[in-house]
Amino acid sequence: MQAIPRLKNRQLANLSKAPTPLKSVNFRHTTPGSGIALVTKRNPHPSPELFDPSYPGAGLPFHRRNALMLRWVSKHFNLYAFPKAFLSKPDAPYSLPYVPRPYPARPQQPEQRSADMSMQVIAFDSRVALRPTLRTKLKRKIKEAVRLIVTRGAAVEESCGATPRVVFRPEDVGAEKWIVPDWTYIALPTTEMFSMPFTEQLGLMRKALESIHRRIPDAEKTLRNGGGQAPKSGNSVRHERA
Repeated sequence: MQAIPRLKNRQLANLSKAPTPLKSVNFRHTTPGSGIALVTKRNPHPSPELFDPSYPGAGLPFHRRNALMLRWVSKHFNLYAFPKAFLSKPDAPYSLPYVPRPYPARPQQPEQRSADMSMQVIAFDSRVALRPTLRTKLKRKIKEAVRLIVTRGAAVEESCGATPRVVFRPEDVGAEKWIVPDWTYIALPTTEMFSMPFTEQLGLMRKALESIHRRIPDAEKTLRNGGGQAPKSGNSVRHERA
């Protein structure tokens, strides 16, 4: 897989250097299974073995695991998150060089230049009416937005009468502020997202990651308690702004 390209954007080129050693987000070999069944609510028969059957909540029925999945929903794209343990285990072990990263994840160290993130961008035909090359471009732009948010604290600044612009916030830099290591994130974009300026794409992704990250502790507590009730913070957040 090719590396995610650095987008040519004059706003980004003129901004200050990153305040920490963290330079990149690694998406390769970080998702040790499939989350399609959980996202589409289509449980295959027989039910596949979960990646980690020992995880709290792994014994819950399929529909309950789906209900406890965290969601951020908008007209342009949806972001889902759930524990890696809920991934469907592959039929055969991954072979070199595709062996997944260690699980549970190793703690992120301050001196590390890269952070792992289990994230898939899935462009379903029913949602994205684009040529394959444009689908690939959209996926790369989404992951580039994540990289800028995690490694630079990227945000969108809006002021009356001015074009929204990307700003970097040093206080928001850090994988621990945006990513939960042993969770999987799945983004489902639409055709409309492709036509959006990158600034707007980044702003939506930041809101989605922020919302999901804030709700994960409650979701983990619910799973540890047997998964009987929804997290206090709620499973689904809908972003209504056009």
